[in-house]
Formats: sequence, structure tokens, C-alpha cells
Amino acid sequence: MPVKKKATTKKVIKKTTKVNTKKKVEVKKKSPAKKKQPVKKIAKKKVAKKVVKKVVKKIVTPKAPKIKKVIVPQEFKAGENIVYPTHGVGRILTIEKFQYDLVEEQLYVIQFFQDKLTIRVPFAKAKLIGLRNITSKPSMTRTLSVLKQKPKIKKAMWSRRAQEYDQKINSGDIKLLSEVVRDLFRKDDQTEQSYSERQMFQVAFERYTREFAISSSLKFEEASTKILEILNKR
Repeated sequence: MPVKKKATTKKVIKKTTKVNTKKKVEVKKKSPAKKKQPVKKIAKKKVAKKVVKKVVKKIVTPKAPKIKKVIVPQEFKAGENIVYPTHGVGRILTIEKFQYDLVEEQLYVIQFFQDKLTIRVPFAKAKLIGLRNITSKPSMTRTLSVLKQKPKIKKAMWSRRAQEYDQKINSGDIKLLSEVVRDLFRKDDQTEQSYSERQMFQVAFERYTREFAISSSLKFEEASTKILEILNKR
């Protein structure tokens, strides 16, 4: 039998051709070196040493602010009796100086007989509040004629009449004060008064009597007796 020949496989060897790719190397051309310019040496200036002089500061004390004095003429003297409309008869104990907010003014120090109250009134406000001297004896005597008149009682409600009486009492007018005494006085045999009426009468009567006593150079008790006699006789 014919012998089969083995198939021979030819190895195909591929020739790989290596391509030598030479990288282009860029050669940088060196720029010509710049010539170094000579550095000019700056001559150091001689710095003159500063002579520090000790300055002695003078301590200046600030000037004290000027105090403004309120100049108002003095109308009343210490020891004098006066009338303050809302408090009645009082006496000036002394004169004081008072300073506030760089202002200096003088004050009357007044003590009242009726309620033993002591207050201070600036000279500048004395006239404004109605501070006055004691009524003269002739003028005071004329007010006695008012007390001899019959009482004039209005038919209005007591609250309204009380307001009118209160205004008269605190007006500082001696004639208006005598009218309140006249209208609110009641004899023992007359109709009884309310508590508020009696209280208002007592205030008016005491203020009027104190001024009458000083004006007539009488004691309070003597003046009170004389006024009650006039009121009871009408």
C-alpha cells in the first residue's frame, strides 16, 4: 500500500522589519549671554542723629466755668411775715443761696404757722406765685365790714360751691377770703353743717384770723374772739 506522506506545514516567519524612527531632538540655540552691567554703588548718606530734646509739658488746669448769677431784687427780709396764697401766713426764716447747672440764685426760706411747713421760694418766682406782704391795718379793717353782711349762699350743688370757695381761699386776696368766712359761718342755733363745710370754714377762718392778728398787733386768740363777736352779731 502506498505510504501517505505527512503533510508538512511550512512555518511562515514574518520578518518584522524594525523601523528605527529617530526622534528629532530640537537643539535650542543658546542666546548670547547678556553682559552684566556694572552695579553702581549708592553711597550711603550719613544720617544725622536726631537729638531728642525733653519737652516739659506744662500742666494747664482748666478754668472753672463761670457761674451765672440770677439777679432779682429782694422784696422781703428775713424775720418778716408774709402771705403765701396756697399756705396762708408765714415767716421768712432766712435767705439762702442755691446753685444748680452753673446758675446761682437766692431763696426765701419760709415757715408757716398753720401747718408748720417749711418751703424755699426763689426770688424770681416770688411774684409769680403771689407772695405778698401782710395786709395793712386800714385795709384789714375794711374787710370787717364784709363779715357783718348776711351770708350769700347760692343754690348750686355743694361740690360746685366748694370749688368756688377753694379758689377764693387760695387766691391770696384777703377780701375774697373774708367772703368765705362770712358765707360758711354758722351760729349754734342754725342748721348743722356737713363735715366738708366745717373743714373749709376752719381753714378760711384761721388764715383770715392770723393775718388780722398780725395786722392789728393782736394775739391769735384775741383776734379770733373779736372776729367771732362780729359774726355772731349779724
